[in-house]
Amino acid sequence: MLVAVSLALVSCASNAVPPASQQVHPPWLVGTWQGTACQVDASKDQGSANVRVTFAGDGTWTASTGATGISWLAGDRVILQGTYPGGANVRYTLKERQRAEDHELWGIVEASFGAAAVSLTRLP
Repeated sequence: MLVAVSLALVSCASNAVPPASQQVHPPWLVGTWQGTACQVDASKDQGSANVRVTFAGDGTWTASTGATGISWLAGDRVILQGTYPGGANVRYTLKERQRAEDHELWGIVEASFGAAAVSLTRLP
């Protein structure tokens, strides 16, 4: 079952955006990242969806859901802040994990079908 994902922040971080001079945009983040969001709460029907996010070198991003915004690195977390079409605000916090062959972004987010574990890797 493929469901459109509307991810929302599950985080305790501040919603403040740091000044552009303090935003870090690592080169390894640039490109298109793809993965899945899988429902983690108990349910008879488990929801899941494909997720795709494209990051530009200046920190801007676009998602397959139509959301767009800015991103920056804060320690080992990638913060994405922006809006969905229609104006709803979004803010995602994904943890960065460096694996032997690449990086992974992962976290628990709120999706249209409930709490979901999301994992993304950069496409070649």
